[in-house]
Amino acid sequence: MEVTKIKTGRQKNMEAEKLIEALHTVEKLKRTMRHCYTSDDRKESVAEHCWRVALMAYWMEDEFPEVDINKVIKMCLIHDLGECFTGDIPCFKKTEADEETEENLLYQWVATLPEPLNDKMRTLYQEMSELKTLEAKIYKALDNMEGALSHNESDLKTWEPHEYELTKNYGIDKSQFHPYIKHLRECIRQETVDKIIAAGRNITLAEESDKDELLKLYRSMIGGAADWNEYYPSMENIEFDIAHDSLFVMKNQKGEIISAISIDHDEEVDKLDCWSKDFQPSAEVARVCVRKDLQGQGIAKMMMEHVFAVLREQNKKSVHILVRDNHKVALKCYSNLGFVPVGECELFEKYFVCMEKNYKKSPIFLLLQNTIFQIWKDR
Repeated sequence: MEVTKIKTGRQKNMEAEKLIEALHTVEKLKRTMRHCYTSDDRKESVAEHCWRVALMAYWMEDEFPEVDINKVIKMCLIHDLGECFTGDIPCFKKTEADEETEENLLYQWVATLPEPLNDKMRTLYQEMSELKTLEAKIYKALDNMEGALSHNESDLKTWEPHEYELTKNYGIDKSQFHPYIKHLRECIRQETVDKIIAAGRNITLAEESDKDELLKLYRSMIGGAADWNEYYPSMENIEFDIAHDSLFVMKNQKGEIISAISIDHDEEVDKLDCWSKDFQPSAEVARVCVRKDLQGQGIAKMMMEHVFAVLREQNKKSVHILVRDNHKVALKCYSNLGFVPVGECELFEKYFVCMEKNYKKSPIFLLLQNTIFQIWKDR
């Protein structure tokens, strides 16, 4: 059979049969779903994501006259081809091992493509990985921004609790190299913030004017499993936390406080010898509460994820919390957030389980985490 070649008058081109074979491979991206949803409440495909990233690059060509925009568009089009072989793994779940596997499978496939295409693609991927050229930096910034933009278009019911902070800040560090890119990312972030506020899920530092409402919220928790009473948490706790920028609140659309959480500064807790010495400095999370009529909606998890982000910015390596030993709901919730029991203590005439979470968990730690909790719970 005579092989037909596509002629362009330039270098050796891909044979028609090889081109069709490669197109069948990349078709997988049209049916590989990403974590994000579209505005009509369906999951988007990797191909859709890549298309819009490339379109973003094309539309800002005039902002970068010194840039090879065609190269940027090519980078945008090919950046997720590795997911033909691994599927999409959300950024918050993807490990270094996942990235290595994806890269190896991608390069194996690229090697099967004819020359000079395989060399061109390897060169592009190398440049994209190094992130040294302006073209590579633009591609990476747009890739991250498109993800945030897609979340802004999706219904909040499709967001996981940690994605409130993630969507606001994802890729900001990759957008500081150019005024236009920086401004574009800021605009997308503001859109995210406006969406969260409109839905009554905005988390901010508590202010002096919030004190009485906070105390009322704390008092409404009396009689619950946390075993709070009329003396704790107190107005003194509130004033101390506000003065130290350590008390965060979530307000609904009416401006009512529906949840609160504090980063505590308790020497008695901090000096307990059960906390890991390998993950210092650390911080304590305390006084977590959600208005009773809104419990069970993942709000406490959102508050925790917000505080985790704050503590990372403060270069904390771990976070710990004391949980009443009979508070089964809280114990399970914190376990699901990555906390593990590391000891028990008696403080303030009460018994607590000491739970700790570090920010750099090894795969072995992740594997053993639930096992450790189950053993502790069943003992």
